[in-house]
Amino acid sequence: MMIELSADLYLQHVSEKTQRFQAFCNELNLSGILISSGQQQIQFMDDMAYPFRANVYFKEWLPLVKRYNSFLFIPATGKPHLYLDVSEDIWHTERQKLPVNWQSAFTVSEFEGLPDIKDVLKQAAYLGEHNEFELTKEQCNPLSLRHKIDYQRRFKTAYEHECIRHANHAAAAAHLAAKDAFYEKASELEIKLAYLAASGQSDDDMPYSIIAGLNEHAAILHHFILDSSPPDEHRSFLIDAGVEVNGYASDITRSWAFDGSSEYAELIDCLDARQQELVASIRAGGSAIELHELSHLKMAEVLEQFSIINCSAESCVVSGMSATFYPHGIGHGLGVNVHELGGYLGNPDGAEIPPPAAYPRLRNTSQFAAGAVHTVEPGVYFIPSLLARLKSSDLANSVNWPRVETFLPFGGVRIEDNVLIGEDGLENITRAAFQKYAL
Repeated sequence: MMIELSADLYLQHVSEKTQRFQAFCNELNLSGILISSGQQQIQFMDDMAYPFRANVYFKEWLPLVKRYNSFLFIPATGKPHLYLDVSEDIWHTERQKLPVNWQSAFTVSEFEGLPDIKDVLKQAAYLGEHNEFELTKEQCNPLSLRHKIDYQRRFKTAYEHECIRHANHAAAAAHLAAKDAFYEKASELEIKLAYLAASGQSDDDMPYSIIAGLNEHAAILHHFILDSSPPDEHRSFLIDAGVEVNGYASDITRSWAFDGSSEYAELIDCLDARQQELVASIRAGGSAIELHELSHLKMAEVLEQFSIINCSAESCVVSGMSATFYPHGIGHGLGVNVHELGGYLGNPDGAEIPPPAAYPRLRNTSQFAAGAVHTVEPGVYFIPSLLARLKSSDLANSVNWPRVETFLPFGGVRIEDNVLIGEDGLENITRAAFQKYAL
């Protein structure tokens, strides 16, 4: 979805990005940086293309997310140059265009085939998948440059913040439509269609595949293959879905109980309160690792409160048992990547911050930066395979298995918000978006 925001906001965004990228050119002795939007890819042994996804390094600058075979060149000095393919094409919808009052940010050239720009690429770096200009390996996607770009993304511009706000507002309306479909006893597929209709976008426009799990399917962390028939009974519903605006994503999860007076509904309310405590604990300069460790304690407190474990929350975390019920990270950076790159970087030169031994797969290990947008998504799940492993371990007696059986038919709970981290506070973009639709 492309939304025409303030021209001044967009022009300032391009100005800030230009200063950053030209500094990278100076540091790495580059004449410039060429970014490809990407090329259409034909499916194997077929004549149809896969749905096109623009290169995230291109989307960071331009909302032309469906415009393939286009290029942006950021010279070491001077104005960025946008190259747009205008080859005749009678088969496809007219190509996306920039709003007229945004084009002044660039020198714009039109071409057919490939632009004749080899002369400016002699000492330039290239970011893209296909190496259309047959550049050397050293010029293509150099890691030193990608580290700098991935690191700087956490310091988002005001334009980027506004895109993510719009993406949250559109997603909030769609989430409420999905909730209504759940209470109307729709199937998972019908719920997804209700979400898409309310968002005004197609499946191919989504920033990621919609996760919509009824009952036990709420325990499948990435439940993409949706049932077209409703279950015999509606007990629980978990939906993880966003919207993309100008290339920037929202990523929101909500859980719902069909019976609002059930213990499962109480579990949702309890986890929601703990999630808000986690959000409130975030600050610029704080540690993502520490937030993740705190989230395990908060989720173990939920398990203890509902008598799902026979031990203290602290011992549940120390033993590693909490990971059975909460097997993923607390969240990730959010922007043109749903899971923004560079969450493990300690500086723009590529120094990595390793995850703690207790959580070796933790994606985000860096400090929170002012200007960054981050998801906060704790959960409690009843996943049969993980529970079976726990039941056969030395920790089996620390679990109240009859209580586990009570919650197994409901699958699990996850609550996820998108939070903008400021110098002196937080903006919960997601809660503000839902508040817009509150009665």
